[in-house]
Formats: sequence, structure tokens, C-alpha cells
Amino acid sequence: MRQHRVLLAIDTVGKQGNAHKTSHPVRAEGENKPVSTMPRSCCVPFCTTNKLKNPHLKFYILPNRSTEPRRRTRWLQAIRREDEFGHLWDPKSKHVYVCSQHFITGLKNEDIAHPDYTPSLFPHKKTKFPKSVLQRLERRRKRECVQSAQPESPTSEAPAPEALAPQSPTSEAPVPEAPAPQSPTSEAPAPEAPAPQSPTSEAQASEPLVPESPTSEAFLPLQDLERKQLNEEIYNLRRERDEAMKERDEAIRELKTLKFSVNTVRENDIKCKLMTGLSWTVFDTLHQYLVQFVKVQKTSKLSTQDQLFITLVKLRQNPSTDLMCGIFDLAHSTFLDVFSRWLDLMYAKISFLIKWPDRECIRSTVPAEVLFQYPRVTAIIDCFEIRIEHSKKLKTRAITYSKYKNWTTVKYFIACHPSGSITYLSKGWGGRASDVHIVRNSDFLSQKFHHSGDQILADRGFTLKDDFAVLGAQLITPSFTRGRKQLSAEDVANSRVTSNIRIHIERVIGALKSRYHILDGPLPLRLVKRLQDERQKREEAMIDRIVHVCAALMNLSGSVMYNRHRI
Repeated sequence: MRQHRVLLAIDTVGKQGNAHKTSHPVRAEGENKPVSTMPRSCCVPFCTTNKLKNPHLKFYILPNRSTEPRRRTRWLQAIRREDEFGHLWDPKSKHVYVCSQHFITGLKNEDIAHPDYTPSLFPHKKTKFPKSVLQRLERRRKRECVQSAQPESPTSEAPAPEALAPQSPTSEAPVPEAPAPQSPTSEAPAPEAPAPQSPTSEAQASEPLVPESPTSEAFLPLQDLERKQLNEEIYNLRRERDEAMKERDEAIRELKTLKFSVNTVRENDIKCKLMTGLSWTVFDTLHQYLVQFVKVQKTSKLSTQDQLFITLVKLRQNPSTDLMCGIFDLAHSTFLDVFSRWLDLMYAKISFLIKWPDRECIRSTVPAEVLFQYPRVTAIIDCFEIRIEHSKKLKTRAITYSKYKNWTTVKYFIACHPSGSITYLSKGWGGRASDVHIVRNSDFLSQKFHHSGDQILADRGFTLKDDFAVLGAQLITPSFTRGRKQLSAEDVANSRVTSNIRIHIERVIGALKSRYHILDGPLPLRLVKRLQDERQKREEAMIDRIVHVCAALMNLSGSVMYNRHRI
């Protein structure tokens, strides 16, 4: 009973001592952070060391799986720990340590030839005496240095002992000394006389001067030479790296300059016309005019020139939205926002280019060939259609379906000057609407555009002679039989002349669609009419703004007719 009480007292004192130690843990040398509640422990089987119990030890984390995969494998193979399936243990945690007891020198070494590159002292493994392992490594390094320092000539491989033997009797070779007798009255020892040496003794004295193995004095200069060579190699590699980094930076800068932007077509009329439909001079002038109405956005990474360029490229080439976002490195919403803002700006600021000229201007600019046939002609009229996507609503699909195109379309009424410039453009109508219905419901039939004696050329489908006659104007169309078997010779000649001049409106429409491919269609419904337009109760749909801007840019780029009406 007494023995049991003594054991309980000892156990209580031991627990209090351990609690006192854990409350004030000893920090490792060079460690500034406080010891965590979970101390570092060694992962080697049967090794129970941790940072709290053994603060004098160092704990090394396993090599990284991505940066040092081979070294990590060697460490795990040396530890010889298995998982629950009997395979080689490969922990997923990054906080796995090996204590310094498993290294010969007690420290991890980064030299792959050093025995402490991998832990080697384990309970399950009989390791050679650590000192002999280090001595063997040192001898191997010395041997490699001596072999690399030996000259290539065969005569220098075995140096003669005579060359290393002393040439004068004042040599420092060890000589056996004979003790001289001393008298009791002598205060200093008598000078010693050198004993005579035989040739054999000279040879024996010279033998220790022949190096059997490289000494430390011979090894140190070779290490310095090797270190110098390595430093030079490191310097050269760093210089090559710096040059490569400089070339890479230059390539990145060139790539940024080659990025598809307005700089791609700057000062190049051919490229600018290909991408925007305008020459560089006209594009730059248009930008200078529009930029004064733009509110500067500091958050936008695109310049105003790039924003205008993007909008014109979309109108001109009509690439897909995904392609535009990829080329210009923009988000989908950012591109649509830039396109709609600049489209609205151009619609508001350059729609005046579609203008009905006064009578004096018309008379002075009508080509001579047209003026000879029709001296009072003011306009040529026609309609054209743009294909759109099918709507899910049956009523909308019925309104926009065109029998002529066999597709859902939006139809526009257009009038052009005999010289080729667009002078009138109506708003969009469903493809089901007839040409006559569109003209009658537009403001084209008004005194604003027509005066007494004016002549308007049109196709046979425009049966509006009475409507224009009310305004005092004359609508001229090619003749048709109207129940007759054939036309008279005079009607045929007049119809041929009318058709030859009326064809100019078809050339204008063809040039408008070929120059701005967004009008080729089919346009997505989001470009036909936006929900934002309905909320703002705008009269003009987005497709109306697109068509009017394209027509205004068409007038800005010049007429399509020249040299006797050839395009």
C-alpha cells in the first residue's frame, strides 16, 4: 500500500513537470515564431522525437513533390514506411518531418554526392560507422581533384625521387641526433655535430617528400580553382538568362504593338478601307468630330479611336461577337456596350449626311447622260430587305415574313440622287409590307421633297403615279403591257432608257450591302430591337440605327458611280 502511494506521488510530480515544460516550450535556434500546440514530430517508424521533447534537434520537411520528386522518392524509400494497403507511404500533407538524428552529420546536405543528401540512420537499418562514410567521401573528392589536375604528358605521371630529394646538405630532412655528454659546470648544451650520412640514408630521408596521396595543402588550391570555374559558369549562365529575359520582354512589347487595334491600320488607306470601309484620313477626321461628344471613361482600357475602330469593323466585316471579343481581348458585355454606345453616337451626329438636296444642287450635280434624258429628275427610288433571325412569336414572324426572300426580313424604302448619293431612307418595316404601303406611310410624299415638274424614276412595282401627280411630280417607270400582247417600239426604247438609269439605285443598294456586311444578315434579334430601346420608348429600333449609320458612312466615302456609270 505504501509502495502504491509512492508511485502515485511520483506520477503526479512527473505530470506537473511535463505541464510546466509544455507551458514554456523551448524555442529552436533561429526560430522567432511561438511553438504551436501540435509540435513537429518525426515520421520515421519507431522514432518518438518531437520538437517539445527534443528542442536541440532539427526537423526537416520532406522534399517537395513538384520541385524535388526524385529526392522525395529516395527519402520515402529510405524511411520504409507503408500505408494501410501495404504500398510505399506517400503522405499528402505538407507538414511531414524527419529529425536530424537520421543524418550522419546531424544536418541535411544539398550536395547529391553527400551521404546526408538522404537520411540513412534508421532503427531497421545497420549503417556503417558515420566517420568512415565521411572519410570515404573526402578521399573520393581528393582523388577526383588530383586526377583532374594531372598533366596529359606521360613523363609527368611518375616523378623521379631525385627531383624531390634535397640538393644541398642544408636540407630540412630529419637527421638522427647523437646526445653530447655534458659537464656539470656547463651552463649551456654543447653544439651538436651532424652525423655523417650514407647514400642510403639520403634516399631514406628523401622518401617522405614523395607524396603518396594528395595532402590538404594540395587539395585546397584545387578546390579554389574549381570554385572559381563554377563561379564563372554561374556568371555566364546568369548573363545568358538576362539576355533571354530581355529578348522575351522585347518580344512581348512587339506582340502588344502587333495586337489587332487601330494601330494596325494607322496611316494605311488600303488596310483601313478593308477593315472600316473608310480611308485613314476620313476615319481620323470622323474620330476627331465624334470624340468631342464622348464622355471620357477612366476605367476603360480602350482608347476612343479603338472604340470607333471596333464599331466600324463590326459594321464592315460583321464578325461574330465571340470572334470580336477574342481579337480585341474584351468581355462579351464590354463589346456590346462599346458597339451600342458608338452606334447611337454616330446615329445622332452623322445622320445629317443623308440629306435631301435643294433643287439648285440637284441640277448642278446630275450627270450629263441622265440630264440629257430626264432634265428634271430629282431621285431614283426602290426598296431593299435585310434578313433577320426567326422570332419565336408567331405574330412577329408573320409580319416579317417575305414571300420574295422566303425569309423573315425588315424592309426599307430608299431614294438616291442620280449621282449615287443616298438622299432618303425610311424606317424599317416588316417584310410582309408592300413597297406601295411603305411609301404611302412615309413622309416621302410631301411638298418637303417634291415640287411641280419633278421627275422620279422607279420600278414597275411602284404604282404611285396618281399619288405623285397630286404633288405635281411625275413618277416614271418602265412600261408594261397591261393586257397588250407586246409593247410598241417607242415604249420599248423608253423603257430601256429608264431601266439603264434606274439601275443606279440597285448599284447603290448592292454597294451598301457589299461594303457593310452586317446588312447581309441574318441579323440576330438583339441587333434588331433591344429591350433597352423598349424601356426608353425609342421610336428607332437598333436595326434602324445600323442601316442609317451605314448609309451615312456610304455617303461619306464617295459615290459608287464614275466613268459613264461603271462601278
